[in-house]
Amino acid sequence: MRCFVNWQPKGRRDILLEYVKNVQPEFMELFVKRAPEQVVDAMRQTVTNMIGTLPPQFFAVTVTTVAENLAQLMYSVMMTGYMFKNAQYRLELQQSLEQVALPEVLDKKDTPDYAPGTQKNVSGEVFRWNNVSGPEKIDAKKYIEFLEAEIEELNRQLGRKATNGQNELLEYLKTLEPQNLKELTSSAGEDVVLAMNTFIKRLLAVSDPGQMKTSVTETSAPELAKLLYWLMVVGYSIRNIEVRFDMERVLGTPPKLAELPPGENI
Repeated sequence: MRCFVNWQPKGRRDILLEYVKNVQPEFMELFVKRAPEQVVDAMRQTVTNMIGTLPPQFFAVTVTTVAENLAQLMYSVMMTGYMFKNAQYRLELQQSLEQVALPEVLDKKDTPDYAPGTQKNVSGEVFRWNNVSGPEKIDAKKYIEFLEAEIEELNRQLGRKATNGQNELLEYLKTLEPQNLKELTSSAGEDVVLAMNTFIKRLLAVSDPGQMKTSVTETSAPELAKLLYWLMVVGYSIRNIEVRFDMERVLGTPPKLAELPPGENI
């Protein structure tokens, strides 16, 4: 006699809840190794701005509040991490489109127009040096187009580096209008909100709503900074799980919990 098991694939909500119930602080170390450097730096800068920059070896700062206020802060920080992931997607897409849009001027023939300020009425050939074959001839108009393309690309690169070492992701967020900034978190549906609230309840260990208003929490500034950073990482990862789930569903592959460190996948 055969026994058949009615197996159902896990849904997005199940996977998100599984993640927030099992993820441990040690995951932050793995996150730092895997995540883009600008994302890690953006999170650290954000937490530093929230907590302050007083050196802990000279100042013992203690933060005291009730659980309800802390829960609101935790939710806001997780949503910030969620927003960082969406912003990273958009920034990378924008940069990819810029690369695709680069003009292949050397392949163009008989282009009638030139950028303002260039000499249009030129003819003949010029020589340029090839490191292998030595001097070689090139049509003067094509050579001007080649130089213009190089200048355009250099200006684009300089524009990206003009932030004087500032974080590219944070600079991108500063350029967005309030409506566009709001769109970065508008994709968070019921499953995401439930997962975030489940994670907050797990950390606070306060189930009675009445106690949320009276239960006092006290922590040092460095410990609070670690907590906020962990929350931001989890929020970022929740969005990453969402995207992976949707991609795997389209591809027809079984969704899996890829955000937990090795040994903690369920």
